[in-house]
Amino acid sequence: MKIFNIYLIKRSFLFSLFILTVFGVLDSTFTLISELENISQKYTFLNILNYVFSSIPHRLIDFIEGACLLGVMISLGISHQEGNLNVLRSAGLSPFKIVSISSVGALLLVLPLLALDDVAFKKIYLNAQVDKNMLLGKELNQNDLKWVKSENLVLSYETIIDDKIFNPKLIKIKQKDKIEVSTAESAEIKENQLIFENGKTEYFNLPIQSRITFDNMNHQGMEEIFSYRKLFINSTIKEDILFKSHLDKVYFKTIFLPFSIFILITFFGSLVFTSLRDSNLGVRITVAVFGAFIYRLAQDLSIGIFISYNMPIMLGVIIPSLFVVMLSFHAYKKI
Repeated sequence: MKIFNIYLIKRSFLFSLFILTVFGVLDSTFTLISELENISQKYTFLNILNYVFSSIPHRLIDFIEGACLLGVMISLGISHQEGNLNVLRSAGLSPFKIVSISSVGALLLVLPLLALDDVAFKKIYLNAQVDKNMLLGKELNQNDLKWVKSENLVLSYETIIDDKIFNPKLIKIKQKDKIEVSTAESAEIKENQLIFENGKTEYFNLPIQSRITFDNMNHQGMEEIFSYRKLFINSTIKEDILFKSHLDKVYFKTIFLPFSIFILITFFGSLVFTSLRDSNLGVRITVAVFGAFIYRLAQDLSIGIFISYNMPIMLGVIIPSLFVVMLSFHAYKKI
């Protein structure tokens, strides 16, 4: 029996990994084709390849939910056709336990990837974006820049990674008709000071909301997200509450992702023993992909509603999962 369990775990892991790899290859191909339009003497083909390969590990997280669900569904379907599931059921294992064992393989893929993404992939992705923009000599418009004012100083910049600010432009207002402008490709932020590449230093109080924006929250590490959340817990300012809500969205969605994947697998896995028992591989793939899409859509809608009405974001994240859990209980009772 132990051999069959290991076999199920190994098979679901390999199928999930294979499908995630396929998704990654397809995404990289489309990204490569898109980036080739920007090729130049400075932004060469090798630079494009470096950008594509540097950014794909972080982008894989967007596909991991669907890949794991699809991998386990295919694994269970093939095992059912081979008769292995009947052997396990004859040995006394319930359908829920069989599906749960298969889900372990997918979770063994998810957990290390999430850890690596938090530790390294996000930072690599952000650095790749900055390097690309610098090589392209990208002309930044007003929508690309963030503006911050502190006393008689006005700062514009593209993005901030750790303690490094990119494309900063510091405007110092000395008199009504006299200003001083400092620009650079990058500068260092150290204890409320901006240190430019030429060694020039200016005191500048940069607020937290300027270090992290709505656009790049998904690319921040969990430790940073957690520390930022703590700063706004007791704030009653409307803008701070909205900012914290979006931080909560990223935080709880990431924390809950492994549980979300397990819940999806347990529900759709039950279909292998019922309505999808005699279906072909194409039908199982269609059901899994459509199911993952509907679930993510429902979760995003739920979170959006909870943000709009200033309700606990954690509930908005887990409510769709609770609904799927109820469907799972009903499905396994019928088997």
